[in-house]
Amino acid sequence: MLLKNPADYKGGFWQSYLFRGQVYSAGSTESSTIALAGHETEDGQLKVVLEHSPSPDEGPATRSTIMAWSYNSPTLLLRYTTDNVSQHPVKDMRVFLLMDFDIGGSASYKDDVGTYDSNTDIITACDDSPLCVAMASRPTSDGHEIAAPIKLRIDAENRDLKCNERLGPQDIVTALQWNLGDMEPGQSRTVDVVIAPGENLGEVKDLIDEAWGLFDKRMQ
Repeated sequence: MLLKNPADYKGGFWQSYLFRGQVYSAGSTESSTIALAGHETEDGQLKVVLEHSPSPDEGPATRSTIMAWSYNSPTLLLRYTTDNVSQHPVKDMRVFLLMDFDIGGSASYKDDVGTYDSNTDIITACDDSPLCVAMASRPTSDGHEIAAPIKLRIDAENRDLKCNERLGPQDIVTALQWNLGDMEPGQSRTVDVVIAPGENLGEVKDLIDEAWGLFDKRMQ
């Protein structure tokens, strides 16, 4: 969730938004404008709270709560909630999740193939083993990208993913994007994500269906 990949490009959750007429973008591991506001574990759940300040010398504009669960299953359930904690509107909030799975570890990451299925809104990374890892979300994503880790960029000039549907075999990062709109002071937005591994694509899709059932039972 909060990570840097071997190329030292930051992964995990990102956000990009307009605040008082200026675009701000930051990832979960950004040290200059992101502060860790809370961290706790309980009953197999991890909760991390991050605050983003538009500049180091002013208070936070957004507070993001990242919750993760596995419940002894092979799937990871993520809930990302971002709140406007400022006194000003946060406009055009866009949230991204970047994951560099490196299927097979350091010995075989260069043969990964990424695909995006527009019918299911599932993005996958697989190799010839044929291990797979997939991400799915609620709400449906507004954008996606499969790219080399050092080429995928999110900044003031790049606020949309490229929406390609296949790349590889090579070293890849997979990403999803959600356009969450404007947020008045005190308002929040939430995205739920399932990450599921499996020995083939069919198994992964079955695990995703099971994981949404677990979300509905446990995460209300």
